[in-house]
Amino acid sequence: MHHSSTDFLIIGGGILGASTAWALAQRAPAGTRIRLIEAGMSSTATTSQAAALLTQVRPDAAMAAMVAETFTAIEALNVVLDDPLPLRMVGSLHLATTPAGRNYLQQTADTAARLGLTAERLSPDRIRAMSPWLEPGADGEALFVAQDGYMDPVQLAQGYLTAARRLGVDVVQHCRVERLLVEQGRAVGVLTSQGKLHAEKLICCAGPWSVALLAQHGISLAMAPVRSHYWISEDSPQLFPIDSPMVILPDINAYARPEVGGLLFGLRDRQAVYGDPARLPEDIHGYLFNRDPDGWECLEDGYDGLSSIFPALEQLGLAHYISGVSSYTPDGKPLLGETALPGLLVASGCSGGGIALSGGIGRVLAEVALGRQTFINTEPFNVDRFGLIDPFSEAFRIQCAQARSQKKSG
Repeated sequence: MHHSSTDFLIIGGGILGASTAWALAQRAPAGTRIRLIEAGMSSTATTSQAAALLTQVRPDAAMAAMVAETFTAIEALNVVLDDPLPLRMVGSLHLATTPAGRNYLQQTADTAARLGLTAERLSPDRIRAMSPWLEPGADGEALFVAQDGYMDPVQLAQGYLTAARRLGVDVVQHCRVERLLVEQGRAVGVLTSQGKLHAEKLICCAGPWSVALLAQHGISLAMAPVRSHYWISEDSPQLFPIDSPMVILPDINAYARPEVGGLLFGLRDRQAVYGDPARLPEDIHGYLFNRDPDGWECLEDGYDGLSSIFPALEQLGLAHYISGVSSYTPDGKPLLGETALPGLLVASGCSGGGIALSGGIGRVLAEVALGRQTFINTEPFNVDRFGLIDPFSEAFRIQCAQARSQKKSG
């Protein structure tokens, strides 16, 4: 580390920090000094735990625009990187078996039309042909959105970071932020495990650790660490062809996609499963939440619904279980932009959508940091939109966990 001062200092080397670094480096004037610091190794914490469904149909127009920006970013990255990013453009198949689910399909179709996306109704035979593991039954109806996809989240994060480095961004790993430096009511830097670093502006992309870090300075981020988890089945290439689509199951609050010969599938907890932002370990892998540590309670709760449309589940074994940490807000929308502390910006609270939103969030934060007009209306994502809250209270953490339980889309 050659200089202790920089123009912009990004805290966190996950996908949001990486995308912000790249977006900022593209837009900042020549000679702007940008540094990203990461407590461990870049993109190995919560980013690595994501299922990474890139679904473009979002009821909120600004959210949809941010996801579309991620696809634009991937195209731009493929121009400058040595190897193309492994985006699997397989589309998303949305299956409904109840009146409520069919209403969701119609809303999804209407939203797709407004966004200029193609949404096609599928017959039961077409459903089985596209996803051999899926049994829609006599009442099943499906909608297929061809422009959706998925990819390895670590590879996307590393793509942003590689491109940022090539534009001159200084990336420092194994550098843990202990607290912010504040002078005359303004954030001016950070105290780290490697000493003090100063900056004209700080951008906090530290994921669930952001809550405790910023609380030291009177900033209460309205988000909580909530469990996002999924299972991966044993391999069965006949059932799970690599080119089969992602599947969204609104009636049972589930999703699935192919994963190297098996099926990755997630269930959303009906009970609130959350953590304590004051007690997050440095290494998030293996973190235990307030209940159901191995996910069996959730799997048992959703098993009947899942096995009814995934009958092979009765015979297949489970190869892996991944329990990850997502930062959820009460309304399921991210926290983006300036904070009450001058000189400090935040990008967090992505509520399970950080990979899909990454390109758009990076662009928004770059535009805000540079004092430019943002490409979307950022008011719905204001950091202080919930007013006075206590992110350490159990009641608030339950409220955030319920936002995940009520989520229907990918």
